Amino acid sequence: MLRFFQFICIALFSVGICGFMNQSDNSRFSGSNEYKPPSPGGGGVMQSDDQIWKSFAKCKMKMDQDLSYTITYTPSIKVMNGKNVTLSGFMLPLEPKDKFSHFLLSKNAPTCAYCPPGAPNEIVEVFSTKQMSWKENLITLSGTLVLVNDGKKGVFFRMKDAVER
Repeated sequence: MLRFFQFICIALFSVGICGFMNQSDNSRFSGSNEYKPPSPGGGGVMQSDDQIWKSFAKCKMKMDQDLSYTITYTPSIKVMNGKNVTLSGFMLPLEPKDKFSHFLLSKNAPTCAYCPPGAPNEIVEVFSTKQMSWKENLITLSGTLVLVNDGKKGVFFRMKDAVER
C-alpha cells in the first residue's frame, strides 16, 4: 500500500510540474481538434527561431478520432521534400546511450522529462550519418528533408543523412 501511495504522489507531482493541472486559455487545441500555436510572448520557453520551423507551423494539423494526426503540407513545404536543408533545434534522444544516430530535433528546448516536446509540426525525426553525443544547447544540422505522413507516431518531417554544422 505504501508503494501505491508513493507512486500516486510521484505521478501527481509530475503532472503538476508539466502544467497539466493549470492549463491556460491558450490551449494548443481548440474544440475542433485543430492545432493552434501558443500566442507570441506567452511563455519563456527557449526556441529555435529558424525560418523552416515557421514554415512547418503553417502546415495545418488535425487530430483524428483515434488520436492520430493528419497534416496538410503547404506548397512551400512540399517543394522542400527531398532537398538538402539546414535546421537549428534541440536534441531529444530516443535511447539512453552516450552516442546515437537516431533522435528527434525539436523547435523547443526540453523543459521536463515527462512533457511532450511540442506539437508534431515542431519535431523532426533525424537520422545522422555518424553517431552524435547529446548537447543541451541549440544545434544546427544539414540533411535531406523527407515528408513523412505518419500520424500514428506523430512524425511528419524526417531528416536523413544529417550532419552537424
